Amino acid sequence: MGKFQRSKVTTRQAGSASAPTYTVNDLLTQANQALDTFEFELAHQFAMRALQMEPQNLAALEAAGSIEVELELFNEAKEHFLQCVKIQPDSGYSKFMYLGQMSEQLEAISYFQQGVNLMIAERAAMPQDLTKGSEYLTLSSKISSALCSMTDIYLTDCCFEPNAESQCETYLAQAIQIEPVTPEVYQTLASVRLSQQRVDEAKAALAQGLALWLGSDPTEEDGPTPDYETRLALVKLLLETALYDEAFTVLNGLIEENDQVPDTLYLFGWANYIAAEEVDESSPTADEERQEQLENAREALNACVKLWHTTESTDQPLLQHTQELLETITQVLGPEIEQEEIEGGEIEYEDDDEEMS
Repeated sequence: MGKFQRSKVTTRQAGSASAPTYTVNDLLTQANQALDTFEFELAHQFAMRALQMEPQNLAALEAAGSIEVELELFNEAKEHFLQCVKIQPDSGYSKFMYLGQMSEQLEAISYFQQGVNLMIAERAAMPQDLTKGSEYLTLSSKISSALCSMTDIYLTDCCFEPNAESQCETYLAQAIQIEPVTPEVYQTLASVRLSQQRVDEAKAALAQGLALWLGSDPTEEDGPTPDYETRLALVKLLLETALYDEAFTVLNGLIEENDQVPDTLYLFGWANYIAAEEVDESSPTADEERQEQLENAREALNACVKLWHTTESTDQPLLQHTQELLETITQVLGPEIEQEEIEGGEIEYEDDDEEMS
């Protein structure tokens, strides 16, 4: 989260002349310090106190809205960002990005478009600095990401709009032109091509996106590796396009990074289940290969169920499909032999890609 800009307005606290003097600047500084220690409630109190002093102060409104997003107070956040738009409609793209994320369908598109227009204008006034981490490249990435979000809206909520397909093509072409080395763009392009039943082109887009980051260090700051959630979505696309080796490669990286995510374990189990179905029947070791894949699947899916309950997940479809897969595996392999749980409750996985795929 970015820091809030400090206001220069000074206001004396109501009461006696000797009462301490606070400024909006002071309060936003305190809000930033609270955010540094993830004390969102405290940060919100400081921001709201600043708004009591200056109800139309743009920095305070943006601070309150940003913190409210963190606190999942979305109605309050949207109201504060809408006030920001009234005060400053022609500059400051961040408020439009927030509003786009908190809105739906064509309203969301409208807010994103306003933010994109402002970012493009700001980018055009910058020197074309292609140095890693430069403001120019950072802004280019934000524009590209917003265009991908707009594409996703037309793929889902607005898919029945008459111009949905053409808008997807327009946004993606613009995103690739602005930031051609962002994996998210090619992942979104693959989703569009799958919706058009152009599977080979979807595979090509996925391969192009993978080539931009696969093998890089996911912990590298400003590195090319997409975030965890984006890679989870990527695995689903890889499985849908039957790119199983690539799916396992991405999954292995996700598990190494964090093996306590129900969705990751579900996808690992699902991928192994699919791999078991895809075993070459002509192979002399087909039965052994199938059994190994199903055992891998069962181990991961059992761990998924445990984590689903531990983390109090609300994703009922994921749990239901996981249980259905486990029932099918039991029908093939028979009941599972009880084993002592590994110390720490974590599941151990082989590192060898070949053994898992």
